[in-house]
Amino acid sequence: MKKVLAGLAIAAGLIASTGVASAQTTLRVANWLPPSHPLVSDIIKPWIEDVNKVTEGRVVLELLKAPLGPPPAHFDFAVNGVADITYGVHNYTPGRFVATSIAELPFLSNTSEALSVAYWNVHEKYLAGANEHKGTHVLSVFTHGPGQLWTKGRDLTSLDGIAGSKIRIGGGIAQDVATALDLVPVQAPVTKAYELLSGGVADGIQFPAESVAFFNIQNVVDSGLVVDGGLYNVSFFVVMNGAKWDSLSDADKEAIMSVSGESLALRAGKAWDAADQRGYDAMKEKGITFVRPEGAAADALKAKLAGVEADAVERISEKGVDAAAALAALKAGVAGE
Repeated sequence: MKKVLAGLAIAAGLIASTGVASAQTTLRVANWLPPSHPLVSDIIKPWIEDVNKVTEGRVVLELLKAPLGPPPAHFDFAVNGVADITYGVHNYTPGRFVATSIAELPFLSNTSEALSVAYWNVHEKYLAGANEHKGTHVLSVFTHGPGQLWTKGRDLTSLDGIAGSKIRIGGGIAQDVATALDLVPVQAPVTKAYELLSGGVADGIQFPAESVAFFNIQNVVDSGLVVDGGLYNVSFFVVMNGAKWDSLSDADKEAIMSVSGESLALRAGKAWDAADQRGYDAMKEKGITFVRPEGAAADALKAKLAGVEADAVERISEKGVDAAAALAALKAGVAGE
């Protein structure tokens, strides 16, 4: 009898230990940026630590050390379960995400913090219904800081001075802005930016101040068109595979979202703003000239780009979104209303 009881005790211990092990869920977070990049070091990594903490170790996020593939593939990595969680840039897959372009329009905000928080709330109220993130659960959306135009050897005091300039640009609304300003787009990976500018292949680049410093662009440009509210922004996502999200307990879902959503958008915004300030400091040390359009120059710029907003509202409306109301709410949110 003693042997039987001992055997049962051992079995119970094994079952208990197995239960503890199975209670912990480990989720793989895909990564395609170097660890020193602000998006990784100041946003994703601290968020991972927060998730591990608020779930009391029941859900453990692990950031992968090597990329699973190119950045544009990362949304589908989450959809298909290649990774459990991914982050990325919406406009890396042209035409796929339309509603999210509302956060990329010119003149929206001088800070990522204000825009990112407002964007998350507008996404939840107006944009989520477009179901552009199908197959995933959206953990957060946010933007980087205001994108500006940085050039070498160009007169930035008038629109005529930049017309015809060869500019390395990203996709999305940034492309529309470049076209409206009569710039000549140069398509190339961001990692080739320094090479393009130093070799004279491009006359400039569209970048937030953070990226100017991170990619050492301050060494190959001499002036920047710094526009109130920015010329454009870039929208980011953090998503989890839908089935994986559904497999979590309600308690863990609630815990994860307590440090995601608006909380993660706020963290991201503050991190981008701090990185932008470091970028401006680096450019000031290099003696780069900042041209800030005011008065008639600012009015001319806004008139030139008026069609960008109108076209975006029309495209977004075709997705079944009340784009006019969403944009008004976004602007009000940025203004703190």
